[in-house]
Amino acid sequence: MTPWRAAAVGVLALAAVLTGCGGGRATYVTQVPQWNYQVYERIAVLPPKVPDPRAAHDADVLTDRLTTLLTGNGAFTVLSRSELKDVFKEQDLSKLVDAASEDQALPEGKIEIAQALVAAKITDYKLIADKEERSRPVYQTDRRGRVLLDRAGRPIVAGEEVVTIYRHGAEVEGSVRVIDAATGKILLSHSARVAPKPRTGYNRPPRETPEELAGDAMQELAVEFYKQVAPTRTKVKLKGDMLIVATEYYDGRYSDTKSLPTSCADFLLVVRDLPPECDRNQFRVTITEEEGRVNLFEQEFVWSGSAGPEGVSYKVPLEALNKTGADRFVAKLYSGRDPEPILTRGFKLEVPKVKAAK
Repeated sequence: MTPWRAAAVGVLALAAVLTGCGGGRATYVTQVPQWNYQVYERIAVLPPKVPDPRAAHDADVLTDRLTTLLTGNGAFTVLSRSELKDVFKEQDLSKLVDAASEDQALPEGKIEIAQALVAAKITDYKLIADKEERSRPVYQTDRRGRVLLDRAGRPIVAGEEVVTIYRHGAEVEGSVRVIDAATGKILLSHSARVAPKPRTGYNRPPRETPEELAGDAMQELAVEFYKQVAPTRTKVKLKGDMLIVATEYYDGRYSDTKSLPTSCADFLLVVRDLPPECDRNQFRVTITEEEGRVNLFEQEFVWSGSAGPEGVSYKVPLEALNKTGADRFVAKLYSGRDPEPILTRGFKLEVPKVKAAK
């Protein structure tokens, strides 16, 4: 197992440490793919099925880009085309792509050299090359080229001209499936459509041809597929109020506090409003004395974006904190098994004041 795979359980890597208890941090969050990729080390990227002959070259671009990204990721050992050819003829690889459908599984034991197959299909390939003529006004100008205005402040129209507007674009749609090579089971299925921003030219075609834009779209599609197949890292900013200590939750709000009375039985430790990139990632919360190293409370959880405004909350008995004799504590949020917290929240215990008898 590669070091990257061993570290994949801790799915947030600390990117920058900002000072200040409870302050926000810039981190790299790993977006976890929605299949059990950890148990599939050897994978093979099959040549995609292409219904449109014009897309044949761009399909190779997709395959090469996807293979390069997966190889550089470190989570997998990616088999080369030459390794695959030693096992199958080229037409057999095409048949495997055809077999990668929801209703048609591969025969058991079809491939032994790879544990999982990444099979892509180009389902739509559209090149756009349009042009149209439009009339537009020509304004009267002075010797310096400035537009002249009439008494009402409107530009003076001297005539009109016909302009030819060229528009180049491309749209590419495809799907990717990850297949268990031994059983033929579909492990992941994802579809995407990419359409780069069209290019426009006046009285001359844009510099980028539709074919070049289609190539760019294939590159984007490869990246989209890569993010679905492999764990990828994205830089995010976590805010300090995403980890809070609260006394209660009422009417959709937490009564967050930095001071807890020692007389209360318990309190809430809350993680809320994490960025979408944190979805399905593993986290851990702890509570220690301010200068302590022993966890007085610890809980692991997997963040879900569907947690809503309530987030993830735990009821923490105050008894364990009272027993320490300390009055200052720190709540910490960790990413998986990362040794440093990505968020902290300091709080203290206060003995309720007793009113003097009159």
